[in-house]
This record gives sequence, structure tokens and C-alpha cells, in this order.
Amino acid sequence: MKKIVLSSIVALGLISSLSADVVVKSKAGVLKFSGEHRFTFTDSDKKDANGFDKDGSGRFSVDRTYLQVKAYFLENPKSYARVTIDTKEDATGTYDTYLKYSYLYLADIFPNTGVEIGQVHKPWVDYEEHYGFTKQAVYGVYADKLHLTSSADRGVNFKTKLANFSSEIGVFQGEGYKNVPSYSGKGLSVDARLTYHVFGTKNKKNYFNISVAGASNSKHNEINATTDTYGDLTWSLVHAVYKNSQFLVAGQYLNVSKNKTSNTKDEKGTGYSVNGDLYITPKATLFARYDEFKYDTIKVNNAKKEKKKTIGGIAYKYNKNVTFALSSIKLEESGKTDENKVQALAWIKW
Repeated sequence: MKKIVLSSIVALGLISSLSADVVVKSKAGVLKFSGEHRFTFTDSDKKDANGFDKDGSGRFSVDRTYLQVKAYFLENPKSYARVTIDTKEDATGTYDTYLKYSYLYLADIFPNTGVEIGQVHKPWVDYEEHYGFTKQAVYGVYADKLHLTSSADRGVNFKTKLANFSSEIGVFQGEGYKNVPSYSGKGLSVDARLTYHVFGTKNKKNYFNISVAGASNSKHNEINATTDTYGDLTWSLVHAVYKNSQFLVAGQYLNVSKNKTSNTKDEKGTGYSVNGDLYITPKATLFARYDEFKYDTIKVNNAKKEKKKTIGGIAYKYNKNVTFALSSIKLEESGKTDENKVQALAWIKW
């Protein structure tokens, strides 16, 4: 897997943010720098083949570090170029660095429509992280953790936003941003999300949204045999979320309907995920989530194979930049020993 070296423009941005004496020059009108960091301590009861604790009595990790710059254009200040570097700690403690986003965004190419070109957002994951399961730093969203889709990929993504409707429709290479593209001529991935915003697209504090989303011929992780769950597939889901000042509740039903990859098992199936937030104080939130996926054809002990996840915890917003969370996560899979873990998280955005 290729390592991406931090670009000089990101490094320059970090220096400029620490010293008022540094001058940053650019051909763009405005440069905006930002970052995100996720630090965790996890204690798990997972055992290795010899019955010993797989990760010891506890593990500190830097789960994610994102560094980002946006360059806005003078001629059209709504349009910009974006670069995002993603550094992630793997299970061995090694840091892997990826180019997550590198795209051009052109606003209003048609009325109320913009387009991302390059290594861009895929339609579903980013939406659910912002509207559905907002504690995704604790655990990734449902379709992503099932390895159905990635948050970013090479391609083109068309975005539309009206008074009560938003959508993203795109054509992508299909392997996801962490994998080298496969040029085997097997086709591209077409992904889409359509959302009806009952209370309007401008209402971010109180909303009721109904979405349909899916992909056809997605090759996410196709060439990585260790993480490839499905290979070529067609999947679809329906999702609804309601939020007010006291709570959030969301749910989705997912169907994986086709698998054409000959070197993997036929892992078609259906599942669902539900999650909720309870705002107990202006800064403290109780959250919970339950996932389940059942395979149509794979059986373990003469029963259909299942995967289940149960997540619960409390998050505390220390300030607008820092959130702390304490959570309990239970992972269940047919034919495997259940894993229970407790995780403490510091989530920083600037």
C-alpha cells in the first residue's frame, strides 16, 4: 500500500497557524486550514489463538489524524480546491498515511448544483456521519463497517441542494481511497443518495430526513483480499432520521442483492441499524446503536451467518473544538467468540 507524504502546502499551513510572522502566499483568494485528531484508550477481552489477551490489558492509539487545506478562488468564492491527508494507526501500531481527498469543487455549474472532480466524497458515508450517527469517531457508520462502501474514491460526484431536497450522484473507480485502482476493465461504480428534508435543508438543529441510497458494481477493497468482504456488488438502503432539541433517533434497512466476484463467497443478505442520542445537558449526550446483518447463503452450524454490534456510551462536549466520549462496544459474529471492549476517546477538531 503506497504511503503519501504530507504535502508542503499543508506543512506551511501548520507553521503559519502557529506564528503571526509567517506570510502565506497563494494564487487562490483564501486558504483555510483545518485538522482533526482522535486519541483513544481501548480495553478489549479479545483473545489470540493461545487464549491470551490479543492487545494486552489496554491500548493507547492515535486512531486518526486529518490535515486539510481548502483554496477558495477569487472569481467564484464558493468554488475551491481541497486536499486532505489521513494518517491512521493500524493494528500493529504502524502509521499508514493516505491521500483521502484531492478534488476540485465547482459551485453552481447549474442552479443549486455543484460538482466534485478528483478523489472525492462518495454519496452515503459523509451524509450519515453528519445527520444520522454523529458519533462516528467512536465507531464507523453501518455500511462502511460492513465494507460496502468507502467515504472517498476517485471519480466525479454531482451534488444538488434545494429547499427540501438534496442528492449526490457519482461515478467512481470503485476501490476506495485506501487502495490502488484496478484497471482490469470490469467497469466503474455508480453510487447515489436522494434525501427528502421534511423541515428543509437549511434546518440543521431540528430535522426529519428520509433517504434512499445505494451503489451498483462497487469494487471497494477489490484487490485487498484481507479486507474484501463483498467484491463487486449491488446494495441499497432506506434511512430515516428525526432530531430535535431533546433527542435524535435514526434507523435504516439495508439489502445486498448481487455478488459477481468468483474468488469470494456469495455474501448476499439483509440487515438493519438503529441509533439514538439523548441530550441530557447542553454538553452531555447519551448515545446507543445496534447493528445486525444476516447472510442469505452462508451458514454456520446449520444457521444463517450473522453479524451484530451493540454500542452505547456518553459524550461530553468540552468546547466547540474538543469532545470526550466513553463507550462500550460488543461485536458478535457467528462462529467466532464475542468481543467486548471499553473505549475512551478524545476527539479534536480545529
